[in-house]
Amino acid sequence: MSAQTLLRPLGGETYIQFLDHSQKTIVLTYNDLWTLIVCRTSLDGDWHRTRQASLLVHDAANKRTIADRLWTLEQYLGGLPEIPSDVQNLHIHRAHLWFKQRPVIQDKQW
Repeated sequence: MSAQTLLRPLGGETYIQFLDHSQKTIVLTYNDLWTLIVCRTSLDGDWHRTRQASLLVHDAANKRTIADRLWTLEQYLGGLPEIPSDVQNLHIHRAHLWFKQRPVIQDKQW
């Protein structure tokens, strides 16, 4: 593998971390990012629909757990971070494929 090759995340890697209003660190993984992309791009940002859709796909229980966690976090924080358009464009196909067909993996590639 060359130094120019970017390894694809497995899912458990940290996508972003930030502090909440009480200075507690909140970590969003790539699994979270992909769920958030699906919610915002295909389900109009509706967590109720996302949580329902998660029950109809491969690895339903784990995807529902992620959707539940993100919904709860959004309520607690008053919103989740915006996804930069270049990041969303890079991950949109992978996010939908993962959501529909792939299992949730907590492992980390890096």
